[in-house]
Parts: sequence; C-alpha cells; structure tokens
Amino acid sequence: MNQSPIENFRVPNFKPLSLAGVFILTITASLFGQTNDSSRKNNPFSPSPPRKVKQEAPVPGPTKSNSLEVSFIMQGGPERPPIQEDRPTIAQTTFKIAKNADHASMPPTEIYKVAVGDVLLISLKNAPQGSGYYTVRPDGTIDFPLAGENVIVADQTAEIIGEILSAGIIIFRDAQVEVKVREYGSHKITVSGMVDRAGVKSLQREAMPLFAIRAEAGVDARATKVLITRTPQQDRETYALGDAKTDNILVYPGNTVEFTTEVGNLRQTGAMYYFVSGEIVTAGQRELTEGLTLYQAVIASGGPKGDPKKAIIRRKNLSGVLVAFEHNLRSIRGGKSADPVLSPGDVIEIKN
Repeated sequence: MNQSPIENFRVPNFKPLSLAGVFILTITASLFGQTNDSSRKNNPFSPSPPRKVKQEAPVPGPTKSNSLEVSFIMQGGPERPPIQEDRPTIAQTTFKIAKNADHASMPPTEIYKVAVGDVLLISLKNAPQGSGYYTVRPDGTIDFPLAGENVIVADQTAEIIGEILSAGIIIFRDAQVEVKVREYGSHKITVSGMVDRAGVKSLQREAMPLFAIRAEAGVDARATKVLITRTPQQDRETYALGDAKTDNILVYPGNTVEFTTEVGNLRQTGAMYYFVSGEIVTAGQRELTEGLTLYQAVIASGGPKGDPKKAIIRRKNLSGVLVAFEHNLRSIRGGKSADPVLSPGDVIEIKN
C-alpha cells in the first residue's frame, strides 16, 4: 500500500547541543559579523579600517635590513646621541630675529645694512678658533659652511646676520655668533672740489650728515657752496655753506658731493680761469664762468679730438699740491656719470 508524503516525513531527532558546540557556534557567528562589518566599512565613502601587520620574531644573527637604525643596532654600534629637545624652535628663532626688526624704524644715520663688497668679521664663541673674515659676494651671500654654503646677508644689519647664522648652526645647542663689519666697501660716495682729501669714500651708515663729510674731506675755507648730485639723471642740489641748516643735509650712498665757490668771490685773486690740454681741438687758458662743468669746458674748447675716454682734472689742495681726479668722458656724455663742476685754476687733460 502506497504511503502519502506526509506519512513518509520524519521529524529529525535533535539532540541537545553540548557546551562545546554552543561555543563553536558563537565564535563562528562573531567571525561572520566582523567580515560583514569590514566589507561595509570599505565602501568609497567610509575610511578603511587599519590593517594589522603581523610582527615576526627577530632572527638571531646578522640580517639584511633597509633600516639604518636596525642595522646600526644589530651591529652592536655605539648608542645614538639623544635628540636635543631643548634646541630653539623655528618659531622661537623667528621671534628672536623679529625683535631686531625695529631697526627699520631707526634713522638712517644710526644704522648700517651690509651690502656687496663689505668684509665681515664673524666670531663663533662656542669654538676656540671660530673667527674668520668673509666678503659679501656679488649675489649678496657669504660662504659660511656651518650655516650653509650660501647665506644671504645683503640688506641686513650685523646683529640680524648674527641671529641668522646662530639659527643655521646645528652642531652647537646654542651657537653664540658675533658679527662686525671689518671693511666698509659698499656705501660709496664721491667727494671733489675745493677739498684737501678728495676721492671715493665709503659711508659707515645708511646716510651721513654733510658736516661729517666736510670734516673728513677738509673743505677749503674759501668754498661757499656745495653741490650734491643724487643720481646722474637728477639735477644738482645747491646749498650755501654759510647756512647752518646745510650741515644737516643727508648724504646717501651713490651721491656726488662737490664743494666750490662763486667765481666772483675769487676775481680779486685772479684765479678765475681754467686750462685745457691733450686730445682737444683748442688747448690753452679759458675764462671760468660760474657753474661751468667739465663737458661744457671741453665743448667750449672746440670739442675733443676723436673719441677720448678720460678727462683728468688736476686741482690744488689746501697745501698747494695738485691732486688728480679722473673722469670718464664717454660715461658723462651718455648720462651715466655726473658732470663735475669746475673750480678756478683747474687743469684739464683729455686722454684716450
């Protein structure tokens, strides 16, 4: 007799799970739950969970490693020096340098900014023989190996340069650096005219009052005015030496300062002429008019022969000795150099 499917169905006989079975099921469910959670977190809009890196036990004996530190320790080398945590931070160093920024508000007669051609004496107090001379190169740098091969120092004061070098030196915890300007070779001016000590001079400040220039140059007592040319393209500034305010006029690097007098003041002495010789069309004695310049004198003598380069002005100083001043005629004619004003008794020689 055929039995129905229902009659053929048997209810499974479930045996009670042991404690070990329950534990295995719990662990399995937990693993599946973590896998699902990880797959959920690795979507493009959620951060991936950190991966656990299995660390292997160290293998005894020398091993190859890309880590210098591991190799250093495996070889049994000396202990690495501790990091100097108390070294000044960049922020602290910047703040220390910024304290010197008030130099910018100081008057130009009280400050000096280093420039190309200056020679610096740099002393490192931490080392017994840490002093040396360094010339500022055309690019405004010095070669100071302890703080770098090309340290920019141009347009900075000696105090700030010391701070810059201190911050760049790493072999000392607190580098003590002192910087002084040994030779002033950048801030040049030209002094001429009725003076005892004419020529190119270097200022030791960003600007100097005229009375300091007068004292250093030894101005002739007969001089009555001073002509200051700021740049070759500018007109001359004329000041009366008898005016007390003139002493406070500031002279800056690149200026030309000429001390002279009105021709009328010397008429009674007969010293109202100048003399021209050399590569000139008409040489000889010429009458001097007030304000006559070198190039004007050359033109008044018929012009130069050919294209001479030099013009030498010989002028007596306070001791009566002729002092020579050389000028570039081509540069004057091209507007690149100032055209000096002549003084009574000047002797001009035009040369190639």
